[in-house]
Amino acid sequence: MKKFNSILLIICIFLIDLITKILVTSSMKLYASINVIDNFFYITYTKNRGAAFSILEGKRWFILIVSFALLIYLSRELFKKKNPFSLDLGLSLIIGGLISNLSDRLFLGYVRDFIDFRLFGHHFAIFNLGDVAIVIGCFIFFIGAIMEGRRANKSRK
Repeated sequence: MKKFNSILLIICIFLIDLITKILVTSSMKLYASINVIDNFFYITYTKNRGAAFSILEGKRWFILIVSFALLIYLSRELFKKKNPFSLDLGLSLIIGGLISNLSDRLFLGYVRDFIDFRLFGHHFAIFNLGDVAIVIGCFIFFIGAIMEGRRANKSRK
């Protein structure tokens, strides 16, 4: 993946996540919920003052420092060398979601979440599109890393 394409993908993820957050926060009251698919999918506006699943709630500065460090490390990994497509794609998705949530934490003190699934009567964590990009990016990165490891092992034999 060309590095220019990585930058474009990161910017697109940031902008799409930002736009959806602005749409939700400008049209809904905090904790309001819109039923999209009955008993399955809702748009519910919440504020997450912690990390994933609200862990480390109230530890804003710790989360900011760790997020910045992770952003620097992942950016160096993305731009310092030529990576296979899957690794660049995974890193770009993770970085885009990380920047999006980091900007919320930095400027608002919390992350705006709104995607709300309820499966078989159980309420899942509420999240945003930046979180989706991070999860998909991690999946692509790890699958790509496994494939690259296997490819490297075959070439050594």
